[in-house]
Amino acid sequence: MSKKKHKKMGTGTKIVLVLCLIVFCGSGYYLADYYLKAHQAQSAFSELAEDNDDRDLAALYQKNNDLVGWVEVEGTKIDYPVMQTKDEGEDPEFYLHRDFDKEYSDSGTPFMDVSSDIYVPTWNWLIYGHHMKSGIMFHDLVKYEDREFYEKHPTFEFETINQNGQSDTFQVIAACYSKIYPDDRNVFKYYEYAGFTDEETFNQYVEGVKSISIYDTGETAVYGDQLVTLSTCAYQTEDGRFFIVGKRIGQ
Repeated sequence: MSKKKHKKMGTGTKIVLVLCLIVFCGSGYYLADYYLKAHQAQSAFSELAEDNDDRDLAALYQKNNDLVGWVEVEGTKIDYPVMQTKDEGEDPEFYLHRDFDKEYSDSGTPFMDVSSDIYVPTWNWLIYGHHMKSGIMFHDLVKYEDREFYEKHPTFEFETINQNGQSDTFQVIAACYSKIYPDDRNVFKYYEYAGFTDEETFNQYVEGVKSISIYDTGETAVYGDQLVTLSTCAYQTEDGRFFIVGKRIGQ
C-alpha cells in the first residue's frame, strides 16, 4: 500500500517538475526575445545617430517627414529622434509602437503630442517615450527623481528640424510624479497642457508643475519661455506617469 502511494507521489512530482520546466523555458524564451528586440531597436537608433554625427536632421527628414526633432539627455540613454503625426486621419500615437522606419516595434519612438507645434508658437512641447524595462527609450528619465542626479544634469538638449544643426539647451525646472486621472477629476493634469499659447494657461502650467515637483529646483519659467516636457510611464500607482519640464535657456 505504501509503495503504491509512494509511486503515485513520485509520478505527480515528475509532472509538476515538467510543468515548471515548461513554464521556466517559456519565460526564458520570452525574456530573451524581449531583450533581443530591445537591443536591436537600440542598435538601430544608435546607427541613426552615428550616421548623423553632425545632427543633419534635414537628411533624416528626407527619409521620414514625421521627424520634428532630436532629444538628448546627458547621463542617460535618451538620444533619440522625436516624431509627430499631425495630418487629419493619422493616428496621433502612431509611433507608440513604430520605429523610425515605421515598422512595428515594442519600444516605439519618442513622439510629440499632436497639440504641440514647433512651427506655430505653442509654449509647451510635450514629448512621450516608453519606460522600457530593458533600459531604453525614456526609462532613464526617472533618474530625475534623485535630486543629486538633477544637480549633475540640470539641463538637456532638444533640436527641432528648423534649427540648422543648433540644439537648444533646456534647464529643468521641475521633476514630477503624476498619473492619468478620470476626466471628471478636478485636479492638475499636466498632459492637458500641450498646445497652449496664452499667458494665463502658461502660468497655470508652471504653477501646477512646480507645486507637484519632487524637489525645488530653484528654477522657474516666465511667459515667453519655450518649455519642453518629457513624459514616460511610472509604476508608483495605476496609470502612473513621471515627467520633467525644461525651459529653453539658449543654444
